[in-house]
Amino acid sequence: MSDKVEDILFQAHNEGIWREVLDESQQLENKGKRFYSYGDKIEAAYNIVKTKKESYESKHLDKKRRSTKR
Repeated sequence: MSDKVEDILFQAHNEGIWREVLDESQQLENKGKRFYSYGDKIEAAYNIVKTKKESYESKHLDKKRRSTKR
């Protein structure tokens, strides 16, 4: 495994999303997407999962903030 893959998976593990990153990388492969290297595929999967997580959190945190202000 390259350093890039290790670094990304280590970061994902620290954030608690490593399993989602691996699942997303498998889905990218099943969709027929081509990547130059395995590290590029893991990086793309990490970015997708991170974006989904941030979007989900911001959506739900906004609702939570609105409900606590009342």
